[in-house]
Amino acid sequence: MHDDQMAAGIVGLLLTTVEILAPLAGAVVAALAIRRRGRNARLAMVGCLVMLPAPIVSTLGLTLALEPLMQSVGTFMAGHVLTAMTLPFHLVGLGLVLAGALSEPRPAGRPQAPAAAVVESH
Repeated sequence: MHDDQMAAGIVGLLLTTVEILAPLAGAVVAALAIRRRGRNARLAMVGCLVMLPAPIVSTLGLTLALEPLMQSVGTFMAGHVLTAMTLPFHLVGLGLVLAGALSEPRPAGRPQAPAAAVVESH
């Protein structure tokens, strides 16, 4: 039984590490692309940083709040409540990453002239 608990703990630690490193790596890659991609890369970077606290909140919730949650909402609902605590981080972060990926590219540092000003100059 002790070996199973140790293995489960190691797997949980590895998964949490991946959950932290993946958005962190995404934020670094997006930060490096800001010069080329401008606002799009900035949105992606912020989205990755917004996702970063989710596994930390989840781990703290499991460590500090699981027992009280199981007593107040029941054993089966406690896991869902912990998932609901991290869901806003994932949804907002994913929304920002998608906004950066799908919006019209505008390079940083290049203000665009209004269409009327371009027409008048011709």
